[in-house]
Amino acid sequence: MRILVTGASSPLAVGVLCHLLLNTDLELWCGRHRKDIPITDPRLHVIDLDLESDVSGVLSDAQFDMVIHFAGVTHASDEQQYWKVNLEGTVRLAEATRRNGCRRFVYISTRCATSGSGAYGESKLAAEQELQKLEWRSLLIIRPAEIYGAGGNEGIDRMLAVARRWRIVPALFGHRNLLFAPMHVDDFSALVAKLIQEQEDGVRIENICGPEDLSGMALAFHLCKRYGAIPVPLWWPAVAVCLKALHKIGFAIVKPDQLPRLISEKTGTAASSGSTRADARRFLKS
Repeated sequence: MRILVTGASSPLAVGVLCHLLLNTDLELWCGRHRKDIPITDPRLHVIDLDLESDVSGVLSDAQFDMVIHFAGVTHASDEQQYWKVNLEGTVRLAEATRRNGCRRFVYISTRCATSGSGAYGESKLAAEQELQKLEWRSLLIIRPAEIYGAGGNEGIDRMLAVARRWRIVPALFGHRNLLFAPMHVDDFSALVAKLIQEQEDGVRIENICGPEDLSGMALAFHLCKRYGAIPVPLWWPAVAVCLKALHKIGFAIVKPDQLPRLISEKTGTAASSGSTRADARRFLKS
């Protein structure tokens, strides 16, 4: 089977690729944009792919049995970038590969793909909707919760780093949607590879979450227990006002859409029916 993987240099995609390469019947074509892919294997081929441009020329002579679409913008100061890449780029990719006969598509979305979640989540939701308008033999949409352990400097990874180094943890409270279901990147990789290999005909939407649903306070106490840190309670309405004020005077600690993303409705939780939960063995360990 020939598979095109976009965003293949990202830590999340690399983990999934390593699992897929255990299957000797696969031939993987990896879309590269800006970063090299840190895997060497004779079945892995690299092509340069930029979703902000017309990809039909790059893919004009390429035929794939499946596309696994990781590529996307997750943090941007210019919110139009989310729509250019996450929506328009996804549609261009889907249409280009369909013209060459591909009828299996896997889309890595987010459980923040809801109305009112900010430009990132809403652009992902719009892409999901556009993909479902096209005719596929199989369409798998995967909506992960918060992922940690991939060496990032955002979200749960940043909280882990602060807890390890400074022995303090921000404990957010004051909004009903401050809920987390974190999972380790290794669990994410294993779950996604399993879902891809089990892919059936039709449209399937999977929410994948960590083993527990946690409030901001509960998350902080887990990390404090792990690292012997001290929780620092932070009332969300005051935090949001301060971050917005800092942004206006030129201190952008977070991207504009990250505030609504954090408190948006989620498509699934660890406890909700139909969600796939990660194993607890690596739960909140660095």
